[in-house]
Amino acid sequence: MAKPSESTTLYGDKAELFREIKDEMSDRKGFEPGNAEAVAELMAFWHQNHR
Repeated sequence: MAKPSESTTLYGDKAELFREIKDEMSDRKGFEPGNAEAVAELMAFWHQNHR
């Protein structure tokens, strides 16, 4: 059975902020994370700080 998925599109300031965050992740990791990896890291950070 296929697992459900989610998709989102960011515009304007939110898209710019996401690109800035990905750039910082790239600098820290030494490679550019894909969008899914960047979102997963942001979700893990949020989950860790809001539980």
